[in-house]
Amino acid sequence: MECAAALATNRIKVTMIFPEAHCMARLFTPKIAEFYENYYKSKGVKFIKGNVLTSFENDSEGKVKAVILKDGTRLLADMVVVGIGIRPNTGLFEGQLRLEKGGIKVNGQMQTSNTSVYAVGDVAAFPVRLFGNEVRRLEHVDSARKTARHAVAAIMTPKTIGDLDYLPFFYSRVFTLSWQFYGDNVGNVIHYGDFNSGRFGAYWTNKGVLVGAFLEGGSREDYEAIAKAVRFKAAVKDTHELESAGLEFALRASQQAAPDGGLLVERLSYTQYATAGVAVALSIAAFAYWYGRRRRVW
Repeated sequence: MECAAALATNRIKVTMIFPEAHCMARLFTPKIAEFYENYYKSKGVKFIKGNVLTSFENDSEGKVKAVILKDGTRLLADMVVVGIGIRPNTGLFEGQLRLEKGGIKVNGQMQTSNTSVYAVGDVAAFPVRLFGNEVRRLEHVDSARKTARHAVAAIMTPKTIGDLDYLPFFYSRVFTLSWQFYGDNVGNVIHYGDFNSGRFGAYWTNKGVLVGAFLEGGSREDYEAIAKAVRFKAAVKDTHELESAGLEFALRASQQAAPDGGLLVERLSYTQYATAGVAVALSIAAFAYWYGRRRRVW
C-alpha cells in the first residue's frame, strides 16, 4: 500500500493485484478497506482483487513488458513490484535454540532457550502480557526497536529490569492519510466516525473489554488515548453506546486509567541503559582499533 502510494504520487500508473477480497485483509475490515481503496482509486490506482500473477512476458532484451494473471488476464507493465512477505531465517539455530511461531522463542527478557543468547525484532517470538502472555511474533519496526531496547536493558542490569510489557502497534502514512492501530483485531468490531471526511476508527471488543483500536486522521492526543484504552482493557458494557461515543470513549477511558508505574520505570531504564550501551559499544570500537593497529605493528 505504501509503495503504491509513493509510485502514484510520482505520477506512475499503478495496478495493485492481490488474492484477497480487499486490501490489507490481515488488519482492515471490509468497511475500512473500502475507504482506502476508494481513496487510492481517486489517485489513479487500479485494483484487481481475488487474483494472482503467474508469469512474466519479456522483450528481446529481457525486460518485463507484461504480466499474466491466474485467470489469463494480460497486463502491460514497465515495472513489477512483488510483495511476498518474509519468513524468518531460523535454520542456523535449529536443534540449538527453541523455535516457536516461525521464530526464535524468547522470554520477557528477550532471552532464548540458551540464556546467553538474545533475539529481537521480527525473528523473536515473545510473550505479550496484553494477550495473557501468549507468545507472538510481530513483524513491525516498532516491535523491532522496543525489543532491542529491552534486550540491552536486560543485559546491562538483569536483576532490575522487568519483563517486556509490549503493546502491539502498527501504523502507516500514505498520501495525506495516516492511521494507527493498537492491540489485536479479534472479537467483535465496532466502526465509528465519519468515513466520508476521512476521520474514523474501529474498536475490537472481546469478553466485555477493549482489545484493539484503529484510528485514521487522529491527533497525537487521539492516538495516545486509544493506546491507553487498549492497554488498560477498558470495559465495554454496551456496544451501541461504544459506537455512538466513538473516539470520545477512548478519550474518557484514557483519563480514567491509573498511571502505569511499571512503564515509567521501563522508560527510565531504556534511557539509562541505552546510554550505557552506547558507551560499551564505543569501548569495544576503541579496543578493536587499538588491537588492529597492534596487529599491523606485529
